[in-house]
Amino acid sequence: MKAGAQDRAGADPSRPIETPEALADRFSDGRPGVVYIKPRVLFLKTEALYPAPVPLNLHLPPTAIGSISLLEAACMTAVARILRPRRIFEFGTFLGYSTSLFLANSEASCQVVSVDLGDVSADLAGAGDYSDAELRSDDRKNDDHLRLTQARLGPLYLRELGDHDRGRLTLLHQDSRTLDTGALGLDGAVDLVFVDGGHDLETIASDTRKARRMLGGSGAILWHDFNSGIHGEVTRYMASEATQDIVLSIPGTLLAIGLTGDARRDFLAAALPPG
Repeated sequence: MKAGAQDRAGADPSRPIETPEALADRFSDGRPGVVYIKPRVLFLKTEALYPAPVPLNLHLPPTAIGSISLLEAACMTAVARILRPRRIFEFGTFLGYSTSLFLANSEASCQVVSVDLGDVSADLAGAGDYSDAELRSDDRKNDDHLRLTQARLGPLYLRELGDHDRGRLTLLHQDSRTLDTGALGLDGAVDLVFVDGGHDLETIASDTRKARRMLGGSGAILWHDFNSGIHGEVTRYMASEATQDIVLSIPGTLLAIGLTGDARRDFLAAALPPG
């Protein structure tokens, strides 16, 4: 273990890591757990990989409950730019905001696949009457509201896609728990997975298992709603993940990142001096 890593081993684990070098040291010591990193670690890595400033192409984030924030969009874009995925899979299309983000900030050849339930409004009519206080405190009512919103509005952030982006997007409409990724030819064929579908323990565990099969031993998983004040089962599930491996978390966001195989190596190497 390097001296710097030894020093950090006894430091406050909640203190965010600020440099790519410190992050590489933390991975080298092999201890699982949640590791907090500042957003600048991701941005330093993109600056090291691209000679020109990296553009961030996006709509203004929606203000409604259920979307990602501007900082989260920037961090997700940085991860995509660092890893240059050939195919991205998303659990939870919702209004298509994050879907459009991946399309606009990935290589022109990158394929994007997203799954959501589709029209379930007939089963959730009562969800339209929940109060704002209920939506911000009750996990199940919040999810029902999100499903009803998605069913009524559809992926509105995808309506203005150009022909090229539309041609590299696949939208699936079904329960992710019944999704057969092998039959779709996705196992071992995806480089980046965004898990932001159902927030109950069964669904988050199922989506994560399928994410790993799709990565096939190398790639990155981004989870949303880690440390959320509403979706506590996501945080409880991520605590179990962190007993097995390193999970990165970015303060000020609800993002968690898991890296494996060659993608982990490439991610950690970005912005490090040669040798």
